[in-house]
Amino acid sequence: MKKKILFFMHSLTGGGAERTVVNIINNLERESFEVVLVLGSKKNNDYIDFVSKDIKVKYLNCDRLRYCLLKLKKSIKEEKPDLLFSTLNNNNIILLLAKIFTLKKIPTFVRETNNRTQSGKSSKLNKLVTYILYNFVSNKVIALSKGVKEDLYKNFHINNKKIEVIYNPIEVEKIKKISQEMVEDTDKVNGEKLIIAVGRLVEQKDFYTLIEAFNLVSKEVNAKLLILGKGPLENDLKDLSKKLGINDRIVFLGFNKNPYKYMKGADVFALSSKWEGFGHVIVEAMATGTPVISTECKSGPAEIIKNNKYGILVPVGNYELLAKEITQLLSNEEMRKYYSNVGLMRADDFNAKNIVKEYEQLFMIT
Repeated sequence: MKKKILFFMHSLTGGGAERTVVNIINNLERESFEVVLVLGSKKNNDYIDFVSKDIKVKYLNCDRLRYCLLKLKKSIKEEKPDLLFSTLNNNNIILLLAKIFTLKKIPTFVRETNNRTQSGKSSKLNKLVTYILYNFVSNKVIALSKGVKEDLYKNFHINNKKIEVIYNPIEVEKIKKISQEMVEDTDKVNGEKLIIAVGRLVEQKDFYTLIEAFNLVSKEVNAKLLILGKGPLENDLKDLSKKLGINDRIVFLGFNKNPYKYMKGADVFALSSKWEGFGHVIVEAMATGTPVISTECKSGPAEIIKNNKYGILVPVGNYELLAKEITQLLSNEEMRKYYSNVGLMRADDFNAKNIVKEYEQLFMIT
């Protein structure tokens, strides 16, 4: 008999957590699992077209997450799922509260996506609520890296036995396929090198450091920086590039459902984050064969890159060292080929078909 799983997200905006949920849903074994995806809002669902057509999708029509609570409770009662699942802390809290209000003992899995202590944005109230709900209402807390597990255990005091580490599932074969699509809105000219960065334009991703680094790189190498993503800091970042006099060398491409075609055409992928949970885009870049340079932020990149074995790690916020490593990599074709080859091999370790089996095993024993 199939297990029915209700996945809850407020929306499928263009972030790594949302993409991961889609990857999990799409790769679950259909003979064993029936999936219902409940979304709070019809707005900002950048990844909705990636959800398999056989998945039932329901909308709660609540623009703000907190307004979803009672509607989610009602939806759970209507759907009668065997298991509940959500990701991102705010979604997790709403789902766990909704579970309490149903008065039903439905096994519930919540997934943490970030090293939240590093962000400095977890209030005392949030830590208390997270501690109570994760420890006493959830059945399992999934951390997407060992660093996130450590953060949950040490700083949120979550029962260590409840936390399971499962790395992000990456649809490697699909990425390789759609990375072959033609790029029409930008191209290389005059033999220039391309650096690419992908992520939300927010404090966490620290594009300020990347732009400062690129300013130094551009003095040594004929290069262009492509930034894919949207967010509240876009105008500030554009202003910085103008101030540095390199705005003609930086292209802000906004959100794109297929960043992989840009990654594949780039010479280097750069991640400049202050903190991460895992670093989804690192593995995606590896899957396209693009060499990776990343900050050694908590948590995730070091677990993927393994002491510079599969890419290059630099300290957080050090734009001079980031620039030095990017310049060296752009100037050394043999080094780029090496990191391209080992990165492709590393990406296979996170293949969605294998990672999702770890989820299935957890779901079946609950």
